[in-house]
Amino acid sequence: MQLVLTGLNRPAYITFGVDPTDTDPTLIGGAINTAATTAGSLMSILDNGVSLRQVRVSLGTDGVEDVVGIFTSSGTGGVTKSSLPPNCAVLVHKLSARGGRRGRGRMFLPWAMDEGSVDEAGIITPAAVTPIQTAMNLFRTNLSSGGNPMVLLHEPSAPGTAHPSTPGAPNVVTSMIVDPLISTQRRRLGR
Repeated sequence: MQLVLTGLNRPAYITFGVDPTDTDPTLIGGAINTAATTAGSLMSILDNGVSLRQVRVSLGTDGVEDVVGIFTSSGTGGVTKSSLPPNCAVLVHKLSARGGRRGRGRMFLPWAMDEGSVDEAGIITPAAVTPIQTAMNLFRTNLSSGGNPMVLLHEPSAPGTAHPSTPGAPNVVTSMIVDPLISTQRRRLGR
């Protein structure tokens, strides 16, 4: 999902995997867009200066190149705020029924927090965490009910890993937990 803040040329991206029932990547992108822009879902917690420009879907198939589809969106954030820079993001932990590291994931939400909701230690106020948690629960539910449940994708362990694990099939995300500590992403810092 490509997000752009008014006045900032550099976009930010939210990436995640889904296990779609559809086989057309553009239709999958449309369903993801709907899941994100429905009232009370993901876009409702972002700064109203943020636009969801597009949803890019890379539909992987075994043995051949991905089929790519781009759904152009016009969704905007739903909250008026002076949000933090894009490198300061809300961290959302993705959990599945699988144990260990392969059973967990994370995603970062830029422009979801304003300075007044974060103290000097980086702790987000509980009053700010609650609506984000509610929106993430609805987003996950919307994805599933739209035929695109969120999943954790796995790659083989890196060469030289002391205790490599089997990648296995994608694992369905069973819950998403908003971290009460603000997170950062260096790649989102302008140069």
